[in-house]
Amino acid sequence: MDNLFNINQVAFMLRVHPLTIRRYIKEKKLKAIKIGGNVRIKESALQEFHKDFTPNTSSEKGFKSKQVAKVFTPDDPLFQLKGRVVSLGL
Repeated sequence: MDNLFNINQVAFMLRVHPLTIRRYIKEKKLKAIKIGGNVRIKESALQEFHKDFTPNTSSEKGFKSKQVAKVFTPDDPLFQLKGRVVSLGL
């Protein structure tokens, strides 16, 4: 028989807010049952959810391991903004 967890316990395990767990249940991403007016999540449902939403490093597509930072120059539109604040004097 599976262990049953309440929303706060699952939120603690997944390191998210309890409202996030409730949203997952509402969106049917996480299966839950109601027992005596209390929402419970089976351990097997939690493991299935965690397996589906844990990123798999071997099958990630489009992820660049090294991202090059953008170099800003004085010609960048960000520096061309003018307003009522002190300018950078570039």
